[in-house]
Amino acid sequence: MKIITWAFLSVALMACSGGTGQDVSKAPATDTDTAEAVQEQPEASSPPSDEAPGAETDKRKNVLDYYRSLEPPYNSPYELTQKENKWIAESTLEMEVDATVDLKNGFIEIIDEGTGGGTYHVQVVLFRLANGNPMIAVSKKAYDGFSATQEYHFLRPEHPDQYDWTEHTLGALSVFDFLEPDYAEDPKILEEALPVLLDLPQQGTTLTASVFIGKRFYYCGDSASPEEQVACPAFDRLRREEIKLHWDRASGQFLFPPEE
Repeated sequence: MKIITWAFLSVALMACSGGTGQDVSKAPATDTDTAEAVQEQPEASSPPSDEAPGAETDKRKNVLDYYRSLEPPYNSPYELTQKENKWIAESTLEMEVDATVDLKNGFIEIIDEGTGGGTYHVQVVLFRLANGNPMIAVSKKAYDGFSATQEYHFLRPEHPDQYDWTEHTLGALSVFDFLEPDYAEDPKILEEALPVLLDLPQQGTTLTASVFIGKRFYYCGDSASPEEQVACPAFDRLRREEIKLHWDRASGQFLFPPEE
């Protein structure tokens, strides 16, 4: 399990009213290489796996089926229901916000702007392994205009022995993947100052990792403590602010692009 936590997360979970979304009937769709559609592009041969090929094909579950089957700590605080031609997400506080449910591309997104206390953002995406079995990506983010938090997981619900594959799927991703190679400082303070966030795709299978730079004023301002000021130079030593990680169906991992 990979978790980035700050105190704001618990606040954002309580702020569940208002928000924006997208009508599923208007959601972008494509017949090319989307997370869900890739199942229709079988490879000539697949690597050995503990998972039986096509283990979940009896009922051919979609992303909504898997979304509804998630249990703590992987589940979303929103219940999804369809009303006429759009999807509604209802929070545990019984507030409703619009949701995007794109079954064709295996993508669900809920953006809850709350009541002024911050925004809570949920994404759930269905990817396919080389043998056609599912890999479910779950992202839960919270923003308050100053800080950002995220919890994410990569799950294999049809695997007989292991459910959470987060460490295998993403590996060791940190702020040092974005800083200049020769920059060295205390990792703990840098991870707090420059958290790395993930954005899951609605189309295609490329995951975007980016550095959140919204805390610069806090670490570089006059009121910053000496310990906090240590992290300030890092904001000017970023060699990139985002990385595109490519889904490899054979290994079940997101891979870094070749170094330029």
